[in-house]
Amino acid sequence: MARVKGTEMDFSTPLDDISLAALKRDCRRTQEQVYRDYSRPAWTLAVRLSGSEATAWDAVQNGFVKAFEKIAQLERADRFGAWLRRIVVNQVMDAGRRSMDPLPEHHEPAEAAPDHDGALDLLRALGRLDALDRAVLWLHDVEGLTHGEIAETLDQSIPWSKTRLSRARSKARQWLQAPLQPPAGPGTDPEPANTTARSMPHGR
Repeated sequence: MARVKGTEMDFSTPLDDISLAALKRDCRRTQEQVYRDYSRPAWTLAVRLSGSEATAWDAVQNGFVKAFEKIAQLERADRFGAWLRRIVVNQVMDAGRRSMDPLPEHHEPAEAAPDHDGALDLLRALGRLDALDRAVLWLHDVEGLTHGEIAETLDQSIPWSKTRLSRARSKARQWLQAPLQPPAGPGTDPEPANTTARSMPHGR
């Protein structure tokens, strides 16, 4: 797969026809390269939706295994990213649709820089949403899925997706606009943010 040195891969990065053909031949080398190229966006998506690094790890690993097993079903190489994203979302939802916990208030992504306060505030607001509100908001506003695609992925209706998105945006907006409140009690300092970076899973 052709890749410009130093560029960041995401789900919108197309796979080339030669790589797709190699994947369909179960080429181990190509599988490893594809994993390295797409594992970061897959991990980011999975941990945002699940709120659990353990669940995200399983979703990413199982998602790539399933994608490589079913690659013969994919006809167009340029659709690989969107196809893989849908598989990872389904893996997360299958693993913990009812048991996903909100992200901790100070959960920060590995790719976030310490001075990106606005981005961190948004992630903390996302972490306060319930699992489905968070999923709809992230899939629509960050991943760029349509309401039809979200409804299909989450096994819901389009009106349900639109209602969830409106509610999630309203809640997140309120939390972003509200000033941070220190813990109750005199002489108590706010809990410091955990700035320890989370590490990405790496393929072997």
